[in-house]
Amino acid sequence: MNKSAYLEAMAITAWRVRDTKVKPYQVIWDRDSELPQADPLINTVLRLIGVARDECDFDCEPHKGKQIVWDLRRHKVRPRTAWLVSEPLAAILADSGAKRALWAQIWQWREQQSQA
Repeated sequence: MNKSAYLEAMAITAWRVRDTKVKPYQVIWDRDSELPQADPLINTVLRLIGVARDECDFDCEPHKGKQIVWDLRRHKVRPRTAWLVSEPLAAILADSGAKRALWAQIWQWREQQSQA
């Protein structure tokens, strides 16, 4: 058995070298899907919610201490703590309804921020 798969099955997180700059935000997505880092939609959404791309960690699993700003997983896990919860990126790009739902969430989030 692969050592990393064994540790993952036991829910033990792998040791990682800490970046010099701490990234306080996280975008999570499905392990089996591909998240193109250069997609303009990702940049636009992050800019609309006031988060710089270099402040975000992109991963398949949530990490303690990071605020999840966008959940792109197909199967959502409770409690939902993400600012935005949408369909996976491929579905958003292919379906206008999924894109409208995402824009509605962004609009609602921005309204809440302006009232706070």
